[in-house]
Amino acid sequence: MKPFYIVSKDKRSEEVNNYIMRNQPLFLKEKNPDLILVAGGDGAMLHAIQSHGNLNVPFLGYATGTLNFLMNEIDLVDLPKIIEDIKKDNLSLNEIVTSKIRVELFSKKSGKRTFLGNAVNEVVIGTTIMGYHEFILNSLDKTFVNFDIKGSGLSVSTDLGSTGYNFNLGGAVLPLGSNLWSVLGVVCNRYLEDIVEINELKIACECKNTPPTIYLDGIDKKIVLCNGDEVVLTKGENVTLYFLSKEVFQTKRLEIISRYRR
Repeated sequence: MKPFYIVSKDKRSEEVNNYIMRNQPLFLKEKNPDLILVAGGDGAMLHAIQSHGNLNVPFLGYATGTLNFLMNEIDLVDLPKIIEDIKKDNLSLNEIVTSKIRVELFSKKSGKRTFLGNAVNEVVIGTTIMGYHEFILNSLDKTFVNFDIKGSGLSVSTDLGSTGYNFNLGGAVLPLGSNLWSVLGVVCNRYLEDIVEINELKIACECKNTPPTIYLDGIDKKIVLCNGDEVVLTKGENVTLYFLSKEVFQTKRLEIISRYRR
């Protein structure tokens, strides 16, 4: 396999950066990789997928962050052998495949539909916890038909991302590969805690006061929504994450789910 390594700006990844730069400099220049190596925490992995997801190759994470949910716990002394096994395609890897949320914006003013990007974990529309907005939801499968909700915002999560912001909002953890989204209101005055099959979801902005913005995996897209604009969510392309041990990943997931039930 031909890996491409993303040099991390996180100081906790300096040892890995230095090893790759000294011993595998070609990893920094590979233009047609079979695999993307990422060092850091979960944020680093999400940023890597946002930046390099168009290459349509798997991602393998080396954990140097805090939670490291999407990363592999690898001892630095074992890294040389793992790197060689990757190059020779001798390493047994387990894959987790999930689909992103494709996000488009229909502008009422211009009449144009613009692609904004893909989210691996979740799409959030809102401002601050004290923000107040109104949205109208419609879905292709008629789960939502002119559903009106007022509150601080909305969150739509993938199966993979359901253990993150969605879970902290009180949303359900979705089975991996279930073809489901979790749709939640953020501090809203109408109950919204739905699990829906992935389909086209349209979120119309009826915001006449403080306009909301859009966050993809926690990244502010710096796009202010105007009254009458419509955010359109559909199933995006797949993303593949590699793990040395699928059991470790599943164990972390179960710990997140059960830690507040003890």
